[in-house]
Amino acid sequence: MAYLQELHATVQAGAGVVGQYGVWMVFGSLLIESAGVIFAPGETFLIASGFLAAQGTLNPGLLFLLAVAGTSLGWFLAYFLGERVGISWLRKHGRWIGVTPDRLQKAHRFLEKYGSIVVLFGRFVVPLRQLQGYISGSAEVPFRDFYLWNVLGAVTWVSFWGGAGYLLGLL
Repeated sequence: MAYLQELHATVQAGAGVVGQYGVWMVFGSLLIESAGVIFAPGETFLIASGFLAAQGTLNPGLLFLLAVAGTSLGWFLAYFLGERVGISWLRKHGRWIGVTPDRLQKAHRFLEKYGSIVVLFGRFVVPLRQLQGYISGSAEVPFRDFYLWNVLGAVTWVSFWGGAGYLLGLL
């Protein structure tokens, strides 16, 4: 019960910020979080905005569209950076962070086999959510596949966390 009270207090604090700056703040925070900024408060603001939508402060339809757009665009940006720079950087400097050519090949094979599942559900795992676009681009996941599973993952993730905030706002 104490956990729910703490969660409610955190959401209310986030709701104060989101209430002041609106749905565009949610869009921006999700964009930068999905583009790789690990400590960006995107998820917190998403839950808080769902809370505010339940109370009639924010338009839930606009919130949903901007949240899906922000998180999808962040991953697209990270994917293209990973595709353009990531693989060559990892081949050159990967040994310094434990990414050997053998591990890189294993990751590539793993993503060839399970890439759609990883992209779809990767948003629910921190820090995979912030790094998934880079990983997919670096591992040469086909853009067509990444696009589909990225958007479906964004819809799933936004629905889950925005919906959780919405339910919290109804309490």
